[in-house]
Amino acid sequence: MKTFLKIILLGIYILSGIIVEAQGNHESVSALWKGIGGKTKWDNTNYILFTANGNEAKYLQGARKFLINKQSGQVRFEGKSADGNNVVVLFNFKNQKLIRFYNNGEEVKLTNTTTNDSFLKIYEQFKKDVNFLFLPVLMDKPETKTGKSTLKIVNAEKLQAVPFQLKDNALSGEVFFNNETGYIKQLVDNDGNEFYINGYKDIGGGLFLPTTFKSMNNQDKSTSFTTVAAFTEMEDSKFSNL
Repeated sequence: MKTFLKIILLGIYILSGIIVEAQGNHESVSALWKGIGGKTKWDNTNYILFTANGNEAKYLQGARKFLINKQSGQVRFEGKSADGNNVVVLFNFKNQKLIRFYNNGEEVKLTNTTTNDSFLKIYEQFKKDVNFLFLPVLMDKPETKTGKSTLKIVNAEKLQAVPFQLKDNALSGEVFFNNETGYIKQLVDNDGNEFYINGYKDIGGGLFLPTTFKSMNNQDKSTSFTTVAAFTEMEDSKFSNL
């Protein structure tokens, strides 16, 4: 009987811990949604355009531009390759399908091995960029794993710290955010890279996103989003033609 009671008490203890952690994660997610303007504003935004610099873009030169259809997964990329070619790529991020590839204004065959290799490099850069820019949103994805929220002092500021791991371990570590504003202030990934985050901007319709990720370990890892804009409508041709 005593053993049976111990098992029951242990079960209650474990269940209580799970409930407390779930409540803590829910509160953390709610704060992050508040920081970007709310889940409703995010859901009502159909298209997002952003220009990115940095983030170890070894294959690309200078700034790169992405236009995203959140609902369909369609993406338009514009940028310059490492060898100086002007590149426009149309693809779908939901199924990782390449639709069209333009090199210096000329459409190239999708079956070309070089074309596919170039696309995969652009796609990997796209994932790295959106993992930063959309981090507050990705924290609430079902496939994102999060741990227990704890209170920590960073630069004399009380911040909530939450360990996390995005889908396919694309980005993992710990985020530090202000529980009152919902703004993420710092990110430390599992490789020990430390980023200070700021520059939250209204990108349209009262939706806010962080635009500056300054690396304290490697300047090449620093990322800035010089342009971020949200739209409710967009010409379909942007995702089908040059």
